[in-house]
Amino acid sequence: MKLNIFLTIISIAFAGLGAFGFYVVNASSPNSVLIAAGSCLSMFITLGGLFALSSTDRGTVLNVRVVSALFFILLLIEHIVFSFVSVILMPYVVITGVLLLLYVLICYAIIQTRKNSN
Repeated sequence: MKLNIFLTIISIAFAGLGAFGFYVVNASSPNSVLIAAGSCLSMFITLGGLFALSSTDRGTVLNVRVVSALFFILLLIEHIVFSFVSVILMPYVVITGVLLLLYVLICYAIIQTRKNSN
């Protein structure tokens, strides 16, 4: 698995723009910086898996991209919900953290399964 540098930079740019949007929506909240940082991190990780990964094994890349797209949509919905509901710090951090760790674990399992089967 390799990362395409140009597409990684594009993923960072999309994540930064999304984070700015969430920051603006939550500007009156005391946790607006946390929401912006969490959304930037979660969007970058999932968009990196969606756009920037490349490999000779097309099956692995396809599986990782599908999981990345699903988790991107799931995390985007989660951030939208937390943006329009008063954000309580603990549930936001726990839910976002669990979803990101679950995403990384699933992607790791996909890559390891493909490596072990070859």
